[in-house]
Amino acid sequence: MLSRKMTSYLGAAVVGAAALVGGALQTASAQETRSLCIYDPIGANGFIYQSFQDYVVQAREWGIKLNTRAYTDEAVASNDFKAGKCDMVGITGIRAIHFVKFAGSLDMAGGLQSYDQVKTAIKVMSSPKAADRMSEDGNEVVGVVPLGKAFLFARDKSYLESLDTVAGKKIAVMSYDKQASTLANVAGASPVGASIASFGPMFNNGSVDLAYAPSFAYNALELYKGLGEQGGIADFVLGMLSGQLIIHEDKFDDGFGQKSREWVFNNMFDSTLRRVKNADEEIPDKYWVHISGDRDANYREMFRNTREQLWDQNWYDHEMQHMLKKIRCSSDAGLAECSQASEGGAVN
Repeated sequence: MLSRKMTSYLGAAVVGAAALVGGALQTASAQETRSLCIYDPIGANGFIYQSFQDYVVQAREWGIKLNTRAYTDEAVASNDFKAGKCDMVGITGIRAIHFVKFAGSLDMAGGLQSYDQVKTAIKVMSSPKAADRMSEDGNEVVGVVPLGKAFLFARDKSYLESLDTVAGKKIAVMSYDKQASTLANVAGASPVGASIASFGPMFNNGSVDLAYAPSFAYNALELYKGLGEQGGIADFVLGMLSGQLIIHEDKFDDGFGQKSREWVFNNMFDSTLRRVKNADEEIPDKYWVHISGDRDANYREMFRNTREQLWDQNWYDHEMQHMLKKIRCSSDAGLAECSQASEGGAVN
């Protein structure tokens, strides 16, 4: 016979164990399921989609099970999010500007020129001080990662010799990207409407002379076919492409956005940037056309004029536009624009 004391002890242990099991089951059942739609031109095997797998694991620690779907068409991903078919979506800043203007304006034409600059900008965006600017009309950007520098691809290197040689050439521009068509008009080029799905083939088959794209498009969209033996890529950075996670705020708890932004910056920026730099290095040296001296100054002035037009049209968020000007000038105070009144005023 067990003593009364031993019986009491065993009874308490059983109750305690039951409570632990019950608690574990309750925690498991408390996990909420949400849908995450991710744009990647390659699909589930692409580096963008793969970069977010660590985020999916982390979300479980926050009590959220994310069911992910890869989209090779960014327009479809964006529209599915807008229609409520996705609780969260990963798209480029060029698309995100239609949801959260401040965050989407990060990808502005000629806004940033180096990865150090983009890290500074994303760090600011991910800080609690910027929290109020990261949401708009029920949408909130909850993470930003770098997707690389966008460059001008030309089917013939001679097109990149000066802005005069760009004039009159046909350039593929995304139909939803107002900054690209404005830039083309400022340069005197002839913009031809395209989509993510069509601009690669248009460049490769000669329907257009020029196209702008990040490094990963060289292989992902087979742009080397359009470059051939005569083509070239200007090493002047047209802009920094970013990947942005956007949520419907009513699908997530208060405080989720800030927690997510900080985690993404601290845990995903460096690893994503390594993938981006690898894509940069995959482009053969023979294609790069160095833009320096007067050509560099002319390109910068063209981009300044483009951004100033878009400032007047309120296409970009003015606070972001002025912030990026300050970041550019903190890296190179000798730039002519730093003392000019454009984009919100002189910064030195």
